[in-house]
Amino acid sequence: MIKRLFPAALIAGLSAGLVISLAQAIFIIPLIDFAEFLEIGGRADDYVPPKGFMAIALGDPERFLNTLSFDVLTGVAFALIMAAGIVFHGRAITWKQGILWGLGGWAAFALAPAIGQPPAPPGVAYVDLEARQLWWWLTVSCTSLGLVMLVFIGDWAGECGRLLDGGWRNAWWPKVVGAGLIIFPHVLGAPENSAISTDTGTAGADMVRDFAFYSLTSTLAFWVIIGIILGAVLGRGAGDKN
Repeated sequence: MIKRLFPAALIAGLSAGLVISLAQAIFIIPLIDFAEFLEIGGRADDYVPPKGFMAIALGDPERFLNTLSFDVLTGVAFALIMAAGIVFHGRAITWKQGILWGLGGWAAFALAPAIGQPPAPPGVAYVDLEARQLWWWLTVSCTSLGLVMLVFIGDWAGECGRLLDGGWRNAWWPKVVGAGLIIFPHVLGAPENSAISTDTGTAGADMVRDFAFYSLTSTLAFWVIIGIILGAVLGRGAGDKN
C-alpha cells in the first residue's frame, strides 16, 4: 500500500492540476482579466473578452504557465495528504469511496471557507487580509478535524482503530465535538469584506457571483478527481501496509 502512495499521489495531483488549470483558463482567468480591466478605470461596455482557450493561453502565456505549475504542485501536495489519510485510516477503498474522500477535502478546503469568505476577483477591497487568512486556516483546521471525528471516528482500522477501542469508537461525544468544530468558525464569524472598490455597476455584482461559482465548481472537480484516482490506484490494498 505505502509503495503505491507516492505514484498514486503524483498521478492524482497531476491529473487534477491539469483539469483545474483548464477550467480556470476557460472560466476564471477571463473574469480576472475583466476585473483588472475595471480596476484600472476601464468601462464594462468597452471590454473585449478573449475568444477561446487558445486566445487566453497565448495571450498571456506567463500567467497560464504559472497557474498550471501552481495547480499541479498544489494537486500533488493535496493528493499526498489525502493518500496519507487513506493509508492511516486503514480501510479498503475503491474509486467510489475516493469520491467521498474528495468531497471531504473540498468541504474542508473550499466550501467551508467560502461560506464566510466567498472567492472574489480583483477589485474587492478587504478589511484585513491577515485576519481573513487566519480565519481561513482556522476554518480549514476545524472542518478537517471535525469531519474526522464526525465521520471516521467509529470506522478507523489498523493501529489507530485499536487505540480507539478503549471507548472512543462507539462514544457519542466525539461526534458532538466534531459537529461543534465544524460550526465554530462560522459562529465566530469571518472578517467582513467591503464592497467592490471599482465602479462596475451590475456587471460587478455578476462578476463576483460568477467568480465564486466557477471557483467552487472547479475546486470541486479538482478534489473529486484526486479522490477517484487515489481510490482507483490504491484500490483494495488500503489495509496492506506493504
